Amino acid sequence: MLLLKYLIGYIGIGIIVILHEFGHFIAAHLCGISVEVFSFGFGPRVWGKQFGRTEFRLSLIPFGGYCKMKGSDDLERALDTQSKSFSNTEAGSLFSVEPSKRLVTYSAGPLGNLLIASLIYAVLASLPVQVISTPARIVTVDDYPSIFHASDSSASRYGLESGDLVLSFDGIAITDYQQLENLLSDADSASHRFVVLREGIEINIEAKSNNEGRWGIANSMEPVVGQVRKESPEEKAGLKLGDRILSCNGRTVQNNYDLLEALGNRRETQMTVLHGGQEQAISFTATSKEDGSGNFQFSLMTGHATSQGKPFSLIKGMSTAFTLLRQTVATLWAVVTGHTQDVRQELTGTGRAALMIGDITTLGLENNAKSGLRSLWYLLGIVSVSIAVGNLIPLPAFDGGQMLIALLEMVSHKRLSPRAYWVLQLIGMASVIIIFLLLSYVDFKHLYLVKFKPMLMKS
Repeated sequence: MLLLKYLIGYIGIGIIVILHEFGHFIAAHLCGISVEVFSFGFGPRVWGKQFGRTEFRLSLIPFGGYCKMKGSDDLERALDTQSKSFSNTEAGSLFSVEPSKRLVTYSAGPLGNLLIASLIYAVLASLPVQVISTPARIVTVDDYPSIFHASDSSASRYGLESGDLVLSFDGIAITDYQQLENLLSDADSASHRFVVLREGIEINIEAKSNNEGRWGIANSMEPVVGQVRKESPEEKAGLKLGDRILSCNGRTVQNNYDLLEALGNRRETQMTVLHGGQEQAISFTATSKEDGSGNFQFSLMTGHATSQGKPFSLIKGMSTAFTLLRQTVATLWAVVTGHTQDVRQELTGTGRAALMIGDITTLGLENNAKSGLRSLWYLLGIVSVSIAVGNLIPLPAFDGGQMLIALLEMVSHKRLSPRAYWVLQLIGMASVIIIFLLLSYVDFKHLYLVKFKPMLMKS
């Protein structure tokens, strides 16, 4: 299963990388730059066929790819002759075109990534989707201060109680909690009328939110198991779909928040469940998160409703993509400036990213194929935006560095010397190696904390 997760993740990332390189390929062709090799994968050549000026190649490592543009011979010749400029360049060489064309060629990859992400999110928004639909039963946050970190609930002050089932709000019949949540978020600060069912009796309550528009209520769910991940400690211990959790770690469980408080940060768990009309004791040790707390692999049962998709809108897709772009840039800036508490939570290498994509996708597939595929494409949209941002880093080995060189040449009207270009390439290669080692360390530490450390502690 672990191998399958990595495979799904690497193939998905590889598709996005290939599309990134295809952006460079199209732009280079339009700008008169020859692409000598367009490779699907990395490493030694397995198969290739020449089409025009480009060899399309399959390489040994089938993840990602690269686009090799003509120009290496011009650089090598200029260095051998110690020339101070690129002269006698070959037709179609990267160094034979104006800086503006190189700027377009190098920017096409990141821009292509943003377009891909925009298309993904535009299509996803236009498709019908299964959304959670749960009864409008509530808890007040002051009953669970350790979870909500709040001791004040406006709704509680006006008489709403944990366990109430909301039947209507301002005369509007409530079908599920999600509808109620939308109505509450749009409500003004005036007093509003709730009709709730409490112990079989309908009660009318007038209530209003605090000055920040908060009501201090949350959705209460029945503690009935809806899904248990295959091969998880919970499944091996006997936890099954439909089991009603009666108690956990010595605490009576009546809703999802009772369960959350009972689970806490511990991994060792004892439950009493109602299975097939009989009480059954279950004990297991959950898998571990990075901080050593439990990573529980079961969920509670929820209802679902179908939400119809909206008309296809590339503008809305772009809005989603650029929101992610701003968030990614902000995260990267926080890491660079040291304004983040844990770099491992903000940065991830290819290995960990592949595992996360594969894990979330397989979790969706365990529910249904549509859910799994939707999760996969949503995550690949995030990957596409991340690749765009990463490639815009102004280091010589990245698109951003090459774009910066082209811009400086356009402004100064002077071409970079072959030796300066070569030195910058060496700096860029060193930077890539350092970044690769840093991200590999981040990935390995994550893998050690969640996989190897718990195994070593058991032994």
